[in-house]
Amino acid sequence: MDLYQYLGKTIKVIFDDNQVLEGFCNTFTGKLDTEDELYDEITIKTDKHVYIGFGENEIKAIEIIE
Repeated sequence: MDLYQYLGKTIKVIFDDNQVLEGFCNTFTGKLDTEDELYDEITIKTDKHVYIGFGENEIKAIEIIE
């Protein structure tokens, strides 16, 4: 999954457990710069939280809203 393409865009993320989160993708971290070096990660800003980060291994699907 190419998470870099979502940087700077408003997205809707559907997680493996079917939870849905919408927000602005403000950070991308390549897997070599993450703690476990296994998965790329992104961070989004939502109406309730300034930063919510997660790895590509937690994502079922992503849609670009804007």
